[in-house]
Amino acid sequence: MTTEKLLSLKEDLTKLCAEVSVFVREEIDKVSHSDIETKDLNSLVSYVDKEAERKIVTALKTWTPQAGFITEEDTVTQEDKPLIWIIDPLDGTTNYLHNIPHFSISIALMGQGKVILGIVYEVVLDRAFTAIKGLGAWENDKPVLVKPTKNLIEAIVVTGFPYNRNQDIDKNLAILKFCILNCRGLRRLGSAALDLVYVATGKIDIYYENSLNIWDIAAGALIVQEAGGQVSGFNNTDHLKSGSIIASNKNLHAPISSVINNCLN
Repeated sequence: MTTEKLLSLKEDLTKLCAEVSVFVREEIDKVSHSDIETKDLNSLVSYVDKEAERKIVTALKTWTPQAGFITEEDTVTQEDKPLIWIIDPLDGTTNYLHNIPHFSISIALMGQGKVILGIVYEVVLDRAFTAIKGLGAWENDKPVLVKPTKNLIEAIVVTGFPYNRNQDIDKNLAILKFCILNCRGLRRLGSAALDLVYVATGKIDIYYENSLNIWDIAAGALIVQEAGGQVSGFNNTDHLKSGSIIASNKNLHAPISSVINNCLN
């Protein structure tokens, strides 16, 4: 896909996400308990997620009829295409359903197995975080870079907790304990996509989490990389395949990866 086409898609995606965000914000006080489905103990969904996804897929099919889709709410599934859209229509649904203003829309475009375009849209603040592979990353139209923090003791760390409660809680608590004792601050915010773009824009220094899906992190990971950051899965795995992720600047990546991997292993 040409650079000109990717730049055009970036602008179109920003407008689309802004339009879908209006719908998401309008519905926040209308969702009743009976509208909420429980996919898992910590995984909720409502008609808002599904309708937001439908709106996004409808537009993307028009723009790129040759593309396939990986979507969280299974609006459509076509993975055997040269281009694949990866969509999370509402990342941070639990926050949304509890009226906590931290949730986002995440859309990535993959070509030949590589993410080449990504947007994470912060719904409440109407902010678009975007990246094109090889061209950079932006917050709205302003180029962004990761913060050049050098030492863990200066770092703000954000994480999430595994949905699977059967995972070894003691190992995960060991990582939390290290961060509490050796970093400036520890947070749990509730939207993986937003957590990643907060790394990209220097709002936080490190984000790590396990048990994620590709739609949670595909767009945000590209934005971190294009902002000069480093991304990997736990134990140096491919984050898009393993469902685990560590994102930071290049100064902090090796030390925090070492801590995480040692605790888990």
